[in-house]
Amino acid sequence: MKLTKTRKEIDCHKCKSKIAKGNHYAKKSITIGRPQDSAMEMIDGIPTMVEMGFKTTVKICTNCLEEKL
Repeated sequence: MKLTKTRKEIDCHKCKSKIAKGNHYAKKSITIGRPQDSAMEMIDGIPTMVEMGFKTTVKICTNCLEEKL
């Protein structure tokens, strides 16, 4: 997995510890909800796409990354 160098202090998504400026971290995308359950609905006569979930990217420190492997 490719690591990225931080430009400012950030929090690890998994262990909630601080990742200091200049250290490396990994990016991982996670899904919240169920995007496959999206549907078309009529709202006030306008066809509208209703999303039931989305994907986002989180930052994970190298310690948590090593535990996973």
